[in-house]
Amino acid sequence: MSDKDSTVMPRGESPRQATEVLICRVGEQWVGLQVAQVREVITPQVCTPMPLSSDAVLGLINLRGRVITQLDVRQVMGLSPIQGKNYRIAIVETSGGEDFGLAIDEVGEVVGIQADDYEPTPATLPNVWRDVSDGVIDWHDHVIVLMDVERFIAATLPEEPEVRALQM
Repeated sequence: MSDKDSTVMPRGESPRQATEVLICRVGEQWVGLQVAQVREVITPQVCTPMPLSSDAVLGLINLRGRVITQLDVRQVMGLSPIQGKNYRIAIVETSGGEDFGLAIDEVGEVVGIQADDYEPTPATLPNVWRDVSDGVIDWHDHVIVLMDVERFIAATLPEEPEVRALQM
């Protein structure tokens, strides 16, 4: 089997340049979020459920007057839903200017990565991880999946059929 068969190149435009990432844990998998997209990390907030929303939507939180949709990263990635209050919320901003809260198990540290640190996403990762990955890096004996926040949110909040019908 060649290297080409065992890896998957990142989708879209990969951030293959020196950058900083916030290392987080989701289940047993470590992920990296680009620091430029992370506004802050907060403790769990009072969350108002959203009727008829996706199972991955934990609800809405009010953060200093801003209403933010809180998403369960574990649920989206095919893991058991987040339990209790032993988690953190990474507030991320999309290119459209909308803020989302990503419920994650643990926050590590901010690390600088260089362009040559990136490796292609392994084909052995489950599809759901490959779909949101911009590649991987090796960090302290862990493989860090570099998460594309835009693709993650798009996978979490698929456009509703009623919305598509109204746009036609």
